[in-house]
Amino acid sequence: MAASAPLRTLEEEVTCSICLDYLRDPVTIDCGHVFCRGCVIDIRAPPGGRPSCPLCKKSFKKDNIRPVWQLASLVQNIERLNVEKGKEAKEKRPEPTTMMQCERHKEKLHYYCEDDGRFLCVMCRESREHKYHTAILIEKAAQPHREKILSHLGTLRRDKERVQSFQMKGETEIQHLLTKLQMERQNIVSEFAQGHQFLRDREQHLLERLEGIEREIIEGREKYNLRTSGEVTRLGAVISELEGKAQQPAAELMQVRDSLQKRKLDWESRDLDSSPYLNIFLGLCFLIYKIRIIIPHPDHHRVVIVYI
Repeated sequence: MAASAPLRTLEEEVTCSICLDYLRDPVTIDCGHVFCRGCVIDIRAPPGGRPSCPLCKKSFKKDNIRPVWQLASLVQNIERLNVEKGKEAKEKRPEPTTMMQCERHKEKLHYYCEDDGRFLCVMCRESREHKYHTAILIEKAAQPHREKILSHLGTLRRDKERVQSFQMKGETEIQHLLTKLQMERQNIVSEFAQGHQFLRDREQHLLERLEGIEREIIEGREKYNLRTSGEVTRLGAVISELEGKAQQPAAELMQVRDSLQKRKLDWESRDLDSSPYLNIFLGLCFLIYKIRIIIPHPDHHRVVIVYI
């Protein structure tokens, strides 16, 4: 019977307090309360007495019940309004809850006894056992528990939203870190590619320099060997000549003494100019020492060639 607020108010006015449904063939009893005709007829009187109103506990006579046509017409109009809402409104309307029955009287259970904690039908409520107990409608008794559940639901929904917010924030941060990681990976690959290219270029340059130095050394060796060979030949001729002079008699040797003194400079060994060859050799050693030290930079992932 869910509806808008004005219609819900009308529905409450035409709801039977016994069956909790629309009034069917509504009738009024001596105290003025209105119930379904069938619900009033089902009210059983205690032995030797008359039935009493379920709401005000006043006794009444079933012979005095009177129909209330205005309420019957109002119920029909409300049902027609609900039908006109269409199929969607019908689907949203909750199905009537299956009512439990009293095992003793086979009546529907409408009340809850706060003293015994039991569900009661109309007959049980009027019985001597529960007549002076506090009995309220089941829906009213369940309302505090329903409110507690709704309160817990509100808390749980807020917790759920907070967890979802944390989840989204964490996912965003993780995605940001993954993006930075990918960028850093690309930077490392790019820097090392540049470093490799630099080393290849330096390698080619140094190899070309070594080839040039090697050519210079070979050319210097040939020149040096040529000059030393000529000097060895000249010194051999001088040695042979002096050996012959040393075998001459003393008188002859004294006669050629002056000429020997003049040729002394030609007989002495000439200093060889070995500086070009030596300079080339020292230059090669220095170059090798310069290119052998390669260390990583302490602050950047780059390879640096250090020249000393």
